[in-house]
Amino acid sequence: MVKKLKRLTLKKQAEMALREMIASYRFTPGKWINVESLAKELEVSRTPVWQALKDLEKEGLVTHTPKQGIRMVQMTLEMAHDLYTVRGLLEGMAGRLAVENISPGTLKRLEAMLKKQHQIIQGQDVVEYSKSDFEFHALIYDSCGNWLLKELLENIKHRSRPFVCDITPILPKLYGDHIKVVEAFRNRDSARAERVMKGHNKRMQHQIELSRLS
Repeated sequence: MVKKLKRLTLKKQAEMALREMIASYRFTPGKWINVESLAKELEVSRTPVWQALKDLEKEGLVTHTPKQGIRMVQMTLEMAHDLYTVRGLLEGMAGRLAVENISPGTLKRLEAMLKKQHQIIQGQDVVEYSKSDFEFHALIYDSCGNWLLKELLENIKHRSRPFVCDITPILPKLYGDHIKVVEAFRNRDSARAERVMKGHNKRMQHQIELSRLS
């Protein structure tokens, strides 16, 4: 007999809510998080909120300072540069592998996202673009066919959340990269998919370098 699925625990619900807040840039890097206020907002006790934050701390998203509290991690430009260096290599591999594994359904979802991203670019909505970008890359990870590579990339993607960099000047180019990688998937061109994904991350590294100089 199949066991019934258990309802999500309060801790898990709190964690999901916190992840959504982080994705929406509710907490800026370095900002202190008021656990009591969050508990009231989520209508739970402080315990599940603290438990959820502890899990996020293990992922490097928040940091706890004894007798002071908990706050969002503040990633330096150097740390972000290192992150995108590694991410570029792994995403290049994921793009190449996804060419052989991507399903027609996933390809259609990526194409639908491109239409949505085009509208977002017109409005220069960086927050909405970041959300859509997260989902776009997640579909590529899902399609790579390698569980370990997917796990590593998801972790790296989550670790990039505390980093804030003005990508407004390069939004059209980032979107253009997305178009090119979908074309590579459609044409079963693994070499191009890998090249575009690596270049996509190189573009971010260049933007980070410009931020260093400003």
